[in-house]
Amino acid sequence: MGTPVLILGDSGAGKSYSLRNFKPDEVILLQCIPKILPFRATGWHLHGKLLPDGTKQRGNVLRMDDWEQVQDTINRMVLSKTRQVLIIDDFQTVMQHENMMRAYQTGYGKFTEMADHIWRIIMAATQLPDGYRVYFLAHTEETEGKIRMKTTGKMLNEKLTPEGYFSIVLRAIKKDGKHVFLIKGDDNDTAKAPPDLFPGMTEIDNDLKAVDVAITEFMTEL
Repeated sequence: MGTPVLILGDSGAGKSYSLRNFKPDEVILLQCIPKILPFRATGWHLHGKLLPDGTKQRGNVLRMDDWEQVQDTINRMVLSKTRQVLIIDDFQTVMQHENMMRAYQTGYGKFTEMADHIWRIIMAATQLPDGYRVYFLAHTEETEGKIRMKTTGKMLNEKLTPEGYFSIVLRAIKKDGKHVFLIKGDDNDTAKAPPDLFPGMTEIDNDLKAVDVAITEFMTEL
């Protein structure tokens, strides 16, 4: 089965910057919000961009925020010959933009539907073949004293607890002027990982490529 990983952090916490050591031919980046990359991205190209000669550019960066398109992108990962890593940046935007599009719909049913859409996306990641990894990068919020993934409200949190579908949840933070990933926090933090994945460590360098290597080696040992 595929391995979904949740990376949580406030804006500016270094989530996107953690991609810097990936090579463009080994990863697909799905941006839910169009933005420049915070590192020298040689070889990273926007897929489908219209070029001066009238052709469309082929690249490893996709842009979309529709939940069905995101789910389809995950399902189509099996067609890639070289890339087994998909990174979804600003994942919470998928539900936030759908919420805005449906702002004038009344009733609580739409929140149940939005929770179902997010669940379908996460499930699609777990249903990929062995060896595929999907990294969900999302913002945080504090709910009842607990730091968790930002959603569209209490109703959605009650219908779906996103962190519960991930065995690995890392939180991007800035500590002593340095960006790091928190592996394990206190009882008010949702950061978690298998004890033997990063043995004896509570935080690691902000390097998603190094995290990916560790996860791949760990999964191979099972």
